[in-house]
Amino acid sequence: MRFKNSVRFIALFAFFIFLMFASGCEYGSKVWHDAQEAVNPNPTIDLSTGGIEDADDNKLAILFTPVDEKILSLTSFLSNIDSHPNEDWFRLLFMRFPWISGVFTVDDEASILVRLPEQSIKPFKPGPLVEYEGDWSEIKMKSFINYSEFGPEMYLCIPFFKDADFKGLVVVHFDPRILLNFCPDPKKLVIMQPDGGGVWTGVENFNKEAFLKIDWDALLDEDVSGVTRVGESRFVWLSRYISDTQIVYVTKAVSDEGDEDADF
Repeated sequence: MRFKNSVRFIALFAFFIFLMFASGCEYGSKVWHDAQEAVNPNPTIDLSTGGIEDADDNKLAILFTPVDEKILSLTSFLSNIDSHPNEDWFRLLFMRFPWISGVFTVDDEASILVRLPEQSIKPFKPGPLVEYEGDWSEIKMKSFINYSEFGPEMYLCIPFFKDADFKGLVVVHFDPRILLNFCPDPKKLVIMQPDGGGVWTGVENFNKEAFLKIDWDALLDEDVSGVTRVGESRFVWLSRYISDTQIVYVTKAVSDEGDEDADF
């Protein structure tokens, strides 16, 4: 009798342990499931969202973005300079950016160290660059556009050092008009440097004077983008910086594209 009671007790104990284990597994599974939901909730991607909703901004973005990407890629490449480049660096520069006009380096007394190509159509004296009154150790890059009878030329100037001492400049230059080659429709885009008087577009016989008469100082003091008028047409614009040189991208507002008196 005592044996039967012992067997019954062991059976009940085993059944009790089984229930606890089963409950524990169920609870553990629930915890694991909840944790997985928190860590990996099977997110869905909403592809219904469109691009820029404003038609004018969207048009300008399509036109200027490929141009801006080329500039950003070049300035990013140049920002890695800290010592005088070697031959491989110059080779890579022209491989990645075949559209630039050239590059030269000068020492801290403005003497030319390297010039590629050796001859340049647009003359330029580098002396004033080295004589810059600021501290080159605190400046990563300076830029400016030089205007001559041969056309505009943009210069990007990057200092190089030896043992933390300023030793000279690497200067990459290009004609800003070449940037229009990267625009999907250059006849619909204007690139400007308002304070320098430069206006470049793919349109022949373009009315540059009308754009230069705009009070860009007032517009750029207020905002980095906006809408302005030239005659009866509206134009959307966006300001960007190439180092410390401010340029403006402009295109006609979508609603005014059909105007017969439009400039472009």
